[in-house]
Amino acid sequence: MKRISSVILVLVAGVVFFAGAKQITAGQPKDSRSKDTIFANSLADGGRIRMKHSPILGMNVAMAVRIDGVPAGVFSKGHVYERYLTPGRHDLYVSQSRQQTGSWRGTLDVRRGETYSFVVKVTSNQVVLLPSRID
Repeated sequence: MKRISSVILVLVAGVVFFAGAKQITAGQPKDSRSKDTIFANSLADGGRIRMKHSPILGMNVAMAVRIDGVPAGVFSKGHVYERYLTPGRHDLYVSQSRQQTGSWRGTLDVRRGETYSFVVKVTSNQVVLLPSRID
């Protein structure tokens, strides 16, 4: 009898816990585009953007990337940033992580099956993206 009442007590506590928990839902980005319309799964679905650090950029300089107003990742020296994007026009924003000054803004017209490669440099506190070929 004691064991059955313990099991019932645990079940009731679990039901109360889950019934009282708030339902958390992700909100839509403030931008008119949703995340689903920005990122593709492969070159068959869209184009690819690739970025890497300039060889002369410091080790601890992380770059934050936003695409169409949505945070799209951070990368640092020794890592290649790569994302597939849906075809169409996308607004890019690249800055030193945790800094708003000296950022780079631009627009990229993505075509299906194309790869867009850049080297990221920082000159006098200004982020610059230079088109390049990344192997």
